[in-house]
Amino acid sequence: MGKTTRTKAVIITIGDEILIGQTLDTNATWLASQLHRRGIEVLRMLTVSDREEEIERAIRQSIKDAELVVCTGGLGPTRDDITKEVLCKIAEEKLVFSQEVFDWITERKRQQGKEPNELHRRQSYMPTGFDFFKNNRGTAPGMLGEIDDSIIVSLPGVPYEMKELMTEQIIPVLLEKLPVEISAVRTLLTAGVAESELAQKLSGLEDNLPEGLSLAWLPGHTRVRIRLTSRGDDRQEVEQRLDECVARVRDILGDIVYGEGDDSLEEVVFGLLRKKQLSLAVAESCTGGFIAHLLTLVPGVSACFKGGVVAYSNQIKREILNVNEETLSEHGAVSAETVREMLAGVCRNFGVDTGVAVSGIAGPDGGTSDKPVGTVWVAVGGVEKQHVEKLQLNLNRKLNIEKSGLLALNMLRLFLSRD
Repeated sequence: MGKTTRTKAVIITIGDEILIGQTLDTNATWLASQLHRRGIEVLRMLTVSDREEEIERAIRQSIKDAELVVCTGGLGPTRDDITKEVLCKIAEEKLVFSQEVFDWITERKRQQGKEPNELHRRQSYMPTGFDFFKNNRGTAPGMLGEIDDSIIVSLPGVPYEMKELMTEQIIPVLLEKLPVEISAVRTLLTAGVAESELAQKLSGLEDNLPEGLSLAWLPGHTRVRIRLTSRGDDRQEVEQRLDECVARVRDILGDIVYGEGDDSLEEVVFGLLRKKQLSLAVAESCTGGFIAHLLTLVPGVSACFKGGVVAYSNQIKREILNVNEETLSEHGAVSAETVREMLAGVCRNFGVDTGVAVSGIAGPDGGTSDKPVGTVWVAVGGVEKQHVEKLQLNLNRKLNIEKSGLLALNMLRLFLSRD
């Protein structure tokens, strides 16, 4: 069997609100992930203003380069919504009133207890030669047509409207019309190890990946995602090759990998606590409750998580967590000795098996030559058995807090995994 040619695509998001920074363009990233998962190669993502000449230039260039062009935005009822007019111009089609579209919009409005207006009538004009798709979340229909040798998809810019149209209606049509290479993707999640160190550990594997497999690095300030993609013509071979590669990466990295896909550290920690039938409490100083916030995002976490203390002052550390005055005087609030006593205190006071204690200097002030801004001590474990680490971060206040909290959760994950 010959090798399937990968369909190439361009994504165009339309709207002045994106260009001036008023609205974050999440549509393009979501569309790119959906196309990539289905073996369609995204060449580029463009954002253009609501001006006719800009939209026209972007679409004309894109249909020269790609077999698929996906546009979002400019389909509403107002005067600045001109995507349909531009498509008519490029395709040399006419914009004609569709009674079918208007009847559908009328029914939608009446279900809401309203009547359609003249703007909705304007929205019912459609380019000849384009199919329309009913929008179950709004009044702007999706459209699909062909110009030259390219398929053009036009979708509303409202994210939840666009996503449902694309997932439920457009993608099935595209998979029938386009030569799509079979692909499978897995994303492994790591924490606590820098991208450069991970790359070194996986250099032998990465240098000898078989044809059809690729590896991509997606670093963040608290974790590194490793995306593995397998492509080919046979579904079974594609998935088997990917499974084998994932197993090899996991074998090399061990417990550096904490999950896959959309797994979060807090979910993984909860899973370990539940499996071991352990309870948890937290004592937080510089993180100000951020760790507790992350944990309470997990449904059902009350089965394990009992609560926490934001011990921001030394008084609270002494009176609530039973940290000794001598410890604070001799070693300071930001020290291994203090977080050990904070950990023991919160475990005893809450009657739990396991805890996390954090104390540090988030900044921008408060640092010294011995303890600069970004110095954070973390203790995890229980009253008897503890693991303590010093973090030396170099970020702004917000990121120092977030990274401290996430790295503390990762330390707890490793403690529970290895215990």
